[in-house]
Amino acid sequence: MNKSGSYKAIFLIIWVAFSALTAFPQQQVNLIPGQSSLKIRGTSSMHDWEEKVEKFDVNLILKIKDNEITGIDKVNFNCKSASITSDNSLMTNKTHDALLVEKFPEITFRLVSVDNLTSSGGIFSGTLSGDLSLAGVTKRVNITFTGNKTGNRFAVKGSKMLTMTEFKIKPPTAMLGTLKTGDAITISFDLQFQNGMISQK
Repeated sequence: MNKSGSYKAIFLIIWVAFSALTAFPQQQVNLIPGQSSLKIRGTSSMHDWEEKVEKFDVNLILKIKDNEITGIDKVNFNCKSASITSDNSLMTNKTHDALLVEKFPEITFRLVSVDNLTSSGGIFSGTLSGDLSLAGVTKRVNITFTGNKTGNRFAVKGSKMLTMTEFKIKPPTAMLGTLKTGDAITISFDLQFQNGMISQK
């Protein structure tokens, strides 16, 4: 192949690669904190209980084509463990003690992969696989989710059951051990996002 043909071949390769990358633009979407919620539910020897996470953030980057979600490139979640509260101050304090909030002030989730992603008519669903770091212990977890896209707004919901002991957390007790919390907890989320800046690779 002569030099002219080599240049044309290189140009063609670059053009094909650029076209493939720009066919699915990445889109940063921004969390709407005031319209989003993250709750933790569990049981105890006396009654069920619920706590909420007051301060958290989610960094989400999607791939969108023809108004459908074609990929999820990034999910970074973080919250201050001390922002987990309940209506009962004793329960809040016991939770903070169990989470060792002074030693491990943040809870994080980092996306590793996405499985079974489907999107049709603005309705999408799938399973996120990622690393959840809680009280100094990191575990790979799978989280199923559903969502919908309406205009420039995205709603994402889901839940995940965990056990405290798998993260080496001792289930809190109170009233001299009379009140004992169950090991299993369910984390549920209802997140609202809106379009942010669009970037292309």
